[in-house]
Amino acid sequence: MPVSPRASKEEFMAAIGLSTHDPQHEQYYRAMRDEAISAYNQLNEDPSNLLESVVHEQPATKPPFFWHHIRPERQRWAITEIAHNAGPVTRPLFARGQTTGEYAPNWVAGWLLYSVFRSRDVRNNRNRRRGGPCAGGSGRSKSPQTSSRQEDGNVSAGAGGSGSGSGSGSGKKEYYDPVRNG
Repeated sequence: MPVSPRASKEEFMAAIGLSTHDPQHEQYYRAMRDEAISAYNQLNEDPSNLLESVVHEQPATKPPFFWHHIRPERQRWAITEIAHNAGPVTRPLFARGQTTGEYAPNWVAGWLLYSVFRSRDVRNNRNRRRGGPCAGGSGRSKSPQTSSRQEDGNVSAGAGGSGSGSGSGSGKKEYYDPVRNG
């Protein structure tokens, strides 16, 4: 059963019949993610993968690109490539994702590719706190894209329009999601 690109890793793995508690399944997951990372890297090599509006309005845009800046036909191409070029171990897992539905052409490859984009998005506070690959070093300087973010990881009420569920005492930390927060 397909899951949304914003579903958790646990939901994703359960949907393809894997468990996050099985070390062998984690190896399958890592292998599939590595294949998605290859497609991610290809999409970031060429600015022609960007939406025309991004190219015209932000001509200085440099990689890494944001998911929502990639042309939909290039997203579909990358998803198809991931599934088509899968290795012998991961191919059966990607085959489970073939669909003509909402998450076509392959929801498994789509989830993984979106996950890679999201995890490498510099606006994702987890990457900045950890000093991850998109943290840009140890500095805490805020760019215009992150200036409306609070240090605790919650989206402030003015960020992204709604700020739903982030400052209402729920205690749940929100991350920047390019689909949800645009």
